Amino acid sequence: MLKAFLVNVLPVVIAVTAIAIPTWLGMRQTRISRHANNIQPMIDLLAEFRSAAFHDQHDYVCSRLPQEHAPDGGVRGLPHDAKAAFCNVVYYYQTLANLTVFRIVDEEVFLPLLRHRILGVWEAARPYVERERELRGRDGSYLSALEELACRTAELPHTYLHDRIADSRSGRRWWTRRPRWGRSRRTA
Repeated sequence: MLKAFLVNVLPVVIAVTAIAIPTWLGMRQTRISRHANNIQPMIDLLAEFRSAAFHDQHDYVCSRLPQEHAPDGGVRGLPHDAKAAFCNVVYYYQTLANLTVFRIVDEEVFLPLLRHRILGVWEAARPYVERERELRGRDGSYLSALEELACRTAELPHTYLHDRIADSRSGRRWWTRRPRWGRSRRTA
């Protein structure tokens, strides 16, 4: 009886194992390659922070732009130097937003690092963006990816980066954890 049971069950167990192991390895390899894909965009995007000119423009957009220029004319109504600073800084974060929307980079990697900057830039840019949308008429999509990124970033707990660092020090693999903040307004 035991022999007959083993003869019938053992091939099924072997077959299930033969399917389960490659499936698990494939899922693991996909996860590893997805994280590897983040390396080059992360290096390219964060390299911008080595530029003193970017920092100067960032500070200008976040602090002096709202004081020096009213948003009445939208982005197109800004003087050349102000528009150049606005475009360099705001479109930098728009690029990051587009990369996260299309899942080219993992927002779990970037949002904790750039949380404060994303929120500051969006807060400063919002009046100009809203006015530009009005001036464009029906086109309400102007910088909408940045707006969505700012919304997702605002949902991120203040302690998220600190928690990730603590996890890495304790040996926990932070990339296997799901984010603790809510999903965005768009359907995932």
